[in-house]
Amino acid sequence: MSRFFRKTNVLLFLTLEGAFLVILCVIAFVYNFNWETMFERYQREQLTVNAYKMMDDMRNEQLTSGPFTEDQTMWLSRRATLYGILIRYSEKKGGPPWFDMFVRVPDQKQMVVQEFAVVAKGETAGLLEAGYLRSLSELDPNVVAYRRTMRSRSEWLFGIVAAVSVFFSYFAAKLLSRHLLKLQETAVKIRFGNRSVFAPVKGPEEVRQLALTLNDLSRELKRQEDWRHQLMEDLTHELRTPLTSILSQLEAMIDGIYEMNQEYLEQIYEELIRLSRLMNDMERLSEAEAARFTINPRRSNIVRLVERVFRNFQSMAKGKGVKLEFYNPNVPCYAEVDRDKFVQVVANIVSNAVKYTHEGGRIVLGVNYSEDATIVFCSDTGIGIGPEDLPYVFNRLYRADKSRSRFSGGVGLGLSIAKALVEAHDGRIEVESELGQGSVFRVIIPNRYKKDERGEAS
Repeated sequence: MSRFFRKTNVLLFLTLEGAFLVILCVIAFVYNFNWETMFERYQREQLTVNAYKMMDDMRNEQLTSGPFTEDQTMWLSRRATLYGILIRYSEKKGGPPWFDMFVRVPDQKQMVVQEFAVVAKGETAGLLEAGYLRSLSELDPNVVAYRRTMRSRSEWLFGIVAAVSVFFSYFAAKLLSRHLLKLQETAVKIRFGNRSVFAPVKGPEEVRQLALTLNDLSRELKRQEDWRHQLMEDLTHELRTPLTSILSQLEAMIDGIYEMNQEYLEQIYEELIRLSRLMNDMERLSEAEAARFTINPRRSNIVRLVERVFRNFQSMAKGKGVKLEFYNPNVPCYAEVDRDKFVQVVANIVSNAVKYTHEGGRIVLGVNYSEDATIVFCSDTGIGIGPEDLPYVFNRLYRADKSRSRFSGGVGLGLSIAKALVEAHDGRIEVESELGQGSVFRVIIPNRYKKDERGEAS
């Protein structure tokens, strides 16, 4: 039962219907209040009209001054009853009344009374007080019938409005939740592996944005799935190539096709070195991803660390015909880093820059700073990275240049290791690149290494 009431269409229906009922109750209250006000105003106006009629009759019968005889008293009583009012007539307010029907009412607080000056021959002859009992309106058959008719019509009207609100709430809730149900169906299909399905972009703006986000997620999952397949193929190839070479050469030696000499043994050794290098890279990546718990940060001069990497790669760049320059900010830039692992990060980036920059190209390695962070950048004029590859350059075994030899281009773990180590320092690594124009990598490291609540390095 609780699951039923958690459904979107049920919640929408109850919300809309509740809002309609609240509005309907407010309208009914205002309507009844307005009706009572209008009826009371009508009664007061009728009291005024009947009081003026009574005064005209009194002037015509010359009954504007008392005291009155018994016949005159009876005439006044019949006339007031005919007009449906109670009167009291006296010479002045507060004076002894000449004629008084108010004494018939036990509780005069229940009366509505108005005062009128009776003028005869240009002079004020007396004061007429006219009134009626509020409770008498409930006894008047005409008033009672009129009120019953109005109440019946109001009940029918409010009943029809309530029924219409139920149907409107139902269809509105169904219409609004229909788009969410479509999104749910799409999400379930994506969950079970259908990456080609997309949600229709329809409905309210928020639902449209959710559909667009879900579609983007589906496309991203498709790209990640394709990348995982490619990763497995690359990893399998990386392992199969040296193993196949080793097995074929050993089989040839065993079968006597090859002689077991120094040359063939060196070839087998080189293939084993390739396998060992791949395993070492994978191990380094695993260690880097766990480095958040093992790094040993110390306050270090980042300029000196980066300059050390610059000197180490000068000969490599020179041998390839690439100009390697160092930008020194000429101020010491200190940050809390694990020196060996930070040097490894910069070395991986510079190594990639040298590998993918053609002869005659230029690489600039430098350090910059801000108030809270130190920035190490490496810009090159190499082959660059296309926009379709840029989001994945930090993935394992991902190489933007698919055509490069694995002997010269590596297996695509350097940037993955660099990213893991930078994040272990609570920093981030960014890349900007244009295909055929070059790339710019930035490593942004906080000047102070954050610690967890126990005071240990996180």
